[in-house]
Amino acid sequence: MGFTQTRKIGEITDMNREIYEGRLRRLQSHLAGVGADVMLIVCQDGRDWENIYYLTGFWGSAGVLLISQREEVLFVDPRYVEEARSQACCSVICCSDVQSRSPLEAAIAFLRDLSPFVVGCEARGLSHFLYRYIDEGIGELAKLVDLSGVLSAMRRKKTPPEIELIKEASEIASIAFLELLPDIRAGRSERDIATQLEFLLRLHGGDMIGPTGVMVSSGERTVSPHAYPTTRLLREGDLVMIDFGARYAGYLCDITRMISIGSPNDSVKDVYSIVAWAATEAASRIKPGVSAQKVDAGARHVLRSAGLEAFFSHGTGHGIGLSIHEPPAINASSGQKLAEGDVVTIEPGFYRHGWGGIRIEDDYLVTDSGVLSLTEGLSRDLFVV
Repeated sequence: MGFTQTRKIGEITDMNREIYEGRLRRLQSHLAGVGADVMLIVCQDGRDWENIYYLTGFWGSAGVLLISQREEVLFVDPRYVEEARSQACCSVICCSDVQSRSPLEAAIAFLRDLSPFVVGCEARGLSHFLYRYIDEGIGELAKLVDLSGVLSAMRRKKTPPEIELIKEASEIASIAFLELLPDIRAGRSERDIATQLEFLLRLHGGDMIGPTGVMVSSGERTVSPHAYPTTRLLREGDLVMIDFGARYAGYLCDITRMISIGSPNDSVKDVYSIVAWAATEAASRIKPGVSAQKVDAGARHVLRSAGLEAFFSHGTGHGIGLSIHEPPAINASSGQKLAEGDVVTIEPGFYRHGWGGIRIEDDYLVTDSGVLSLTEGLSRDLFVV
C-alpha cells in the first residue's frame, strides 16, 4: 500500500479544531495554576514552530501566539496571514494591519492593553536578545517568568490521533526504504542514495523530511553516528548505514537500517547480531513506570557481556513526536520514567575506528501494559544487496 498525497497541514476540521481547543484549555488551566496571566510563544526563523502548531494548527516559520484566560491570538506578518487564517483555530492579527513592524512587536503592544501581572514564556527556546526584547517591551507592566518545559510535558503523552499519524509516517518511511533497496549498489554515492530516498519519502506522502534530512554513511564513515551523506562512492564489501524518517501531518518517525554491499563477513554478522540483541533487550524493558535508565541499561548489559560496550557512544533512545528529540531521554543519566503514551526510539550502536559502525533503530509506543512497536513492518535484519 502506498500514499499518493498528503493530508493538508493544519487543515481545520471539526475533529482537529476540538483537539487544538482542548490543548489550549489545558494550557490555560496550567497558567491559572502557576499564577500566570498570559503566555507568549515565539516562533522566529523556524524555531519553536512545533508548540504553535500543537496548540493552533498553524504551520509557519514565524509568528507569536498570545494565550490568556480569555482569548488566544496569533500574530503573523503578511507572508503568513492567509495560511494562518485558514489553519489556526484562534484569532489571527497581521502585524502590518496594526502598524507594527513584526509579530512580536504587535504582540507586546497587545499585551500592554491587557495589563497583565505575570507573563510566561519558554525562555529555553528564546535567544538572549529576544528574551531581553520581551522583558524590556512589557517594562514595569508585568513580570516575565520562565515556563520552559510546560509545553514539552503536554506534548509528551501522545493521544490516539497522534499515534496514528506517527504510524502513518512509519509506513511511508518503510515503503520508501524498501523501494530504494534495489537501487543501492556499488558505484553510487551516499548523496545519490540520500536524495533518492528523500524523493521517495515525499512521493509516498511525507510532508517534509526530518530536521537533519536523510543520513547516509558507508564503509569507514559508518563509525560516525551522525554522518551526513557525501560524494563517497559505495564499494563492494561496504556496510551502509541509513538513518531516515518521514513527517506526516507534523509527526515524525525515526528509523535506522544497515545494508551490506555483497555478502557480509563473519565479524559483521557477529556484531550485527549482538546490536540486534541489545535492541531487543532494551525494548523488552519498556513499560509504564520503568526508569529510562533501566531501559538504557538493558542495551548496555548485552554489549558489555560481548565486550562491546566501550564502542557504544550515545544514549539508547529518545522521545519523538513533532520534534525529533523529545522527552523522555533514554540514557544512563536520565532521571525520567516511562509513562503510557510515550513514543520513544531504541537505537543501540557499535562504532569502532578502523572497523566501522552498526546501529539499529526502531520506534515504540509505551502502552498501559507494556510496549508496541510502531516500525515492526520493516525487517530489522541486515539487508544484503
